[in-house]
Amino acid sequence: MRLVPKTQSVISHPAIALAACCMFFQASITVRAQSTCSPSATVSINGGQYIYQQNEWNSNAEQCATVSGVGFTLTTANFDLPTNGAPATYPSVYRGCHWGNCTSSNPFPIEESNIASASTSVSITQPSGYNNDAAYDIWFNQTSTTSGQPNGTEVMIWINHQGSPQPFGSQTATATIDGATWQVWTGRQSSWNIISYVRETPVTSVSNLNLVPFFSDAVSRGSLESSWWLIDVEYGFEIWTGGQGLAVSNFSVSAAAGSGGGGSTCSQAPSAPSGLTGTAASSSVINLSWTADVAPANCTITGYNVYRSTTSGFTPSSSNLIASGVTANSYSDSGLSAGTTYYYVVEAVDAAGTSPPSSQASATTSTSGGGGSGFACHVVYTISPQNSSAFGAAITIDNTGTVAISGWKLTWTFANGQTVSQLWNGAESQSGANVTVTNLSYNASIPAGGSYSSLGFNGTWNGTTNSVPSSFAVNGTTCK
Repeated sequence: MRLVPKTQSVISHPAIALAACCMFFQASITVRAQSTCSPSATVSINGGQYIYQQNEWNSNAEQCATVSGVGFTLTTANFDLPTNGAPATYPSVYRGCHWGNCTSSNPFPIEESNIASASTSVSITQPSGYNNDAAYDIWFNQTSTTSGQPNGTEVMIWINHQGSPQPFGSQTATATIDGATWQVWTGRQSSWNIISYVRETPVTSVSNLNLVPFFSDAVSRGSLESSWWLIDVEYGFEIWTGGQGLAVSNFSVSAAAGSGGGGSTCSQAPSAPSGLTGTAASSSVINLSWTADVAPANCTITGYNVYRSTTSGFTPSSSNLIASGVTANSYSDSGLSAGTTYYYVVEAVDAAGTSPPSSQASATTSTSGGGGSGFACHVVYTISPQNSSAFGAAITIDNTGTVAISGWKLTWTFANGQTVSQLWNGAESQSGANVTVTNLSYNASIPAGGSYSSLGFNGTWNGTTNSVPSSFAVNGTTCK
């Protein structure tokens, strides 16, 4: 967790780490949403490939988050701090080693002069009316490891911000990097340098943002030494006021060392991917998904190879390779024949080689040309008690059918007099114990074999137990 301010005030903090457990729904390979309200909690993501950290270090106000995919949503946050001081919190997702708490498949440390590549992607949701920044926090240490405060350089990259907060230090220049113009702010904290890049035209997502030019620019300005070591890349929100509804999704970081003597070297091929499943989406499409592979030490998974056959137990080869360099842990195979069973395996690739093939998965396309046998659903409901009269909840709708569903309404019946007091990414109505949630116009449809996991709400109840509703329905179809 990041335990240092970004403003002119310097506050010391103890390093704290609290591991939060992972929850899995056994009928699906998708890691279900996990919720926490502990100020210092951490949550492991994708087998430890990433870590979410609550990192509330300058406030006693309650902050609750739901972690889903490689990202999170703040379900409770109502901070109220002056913007000329330190922020209340920096909830964030990271890859690397933060104050000695390291992710698995860690490509770091890499000496700055020996960084061959470093890129990242992220998307954010940023409700208006708050004071915050949406920023990368990237740490360099003067040596290759540290269990405490890094003593090299902190590189911050603000892709968006709201209200009056400004980076630490003062603006000293502008720079054009990755086709955009950035304000450059520099300063010196008690024992480390800070250089911040503020995008003059804010955005809500970046894809494969090349970090190397930022590091080179920092070196050229004297804020970073080429002999210092990159140890982690984080992304989150520094928050002064509000915060509820802020969200990060689809965060990814990849990096690799060059052939010089200073960097870590990948010398081991990955293990076979696990959890491969296939779901027929129509008479001509099968959607595949698998568990993201955990790379060996000093390695990064650079992509996946996908193989297909109509023969069970086939051997993957160049003749049945249908996709290579797939960077997601999913793939949609189209142009297939109706009423046909297809068999698949996948392989993972890193700089040292290719993994053994995964276990085989199969799926059968529907016989009709119009989209299969219809919509079916499964709902996962996760509760997080907040106090004696309130709770937070997260809902995931899994489309287990063979057609996409749009314009959907989710309904259920509460027990114990529970009510919904605030809902995100939906419009809610309640009559007695019956609740109806209508997706808003900007919500995407739920594809066959896909999920919608952005529903969350705060609630109240009368009684002593949070009860999970006994049944859910989407557009009248009862979910299992």
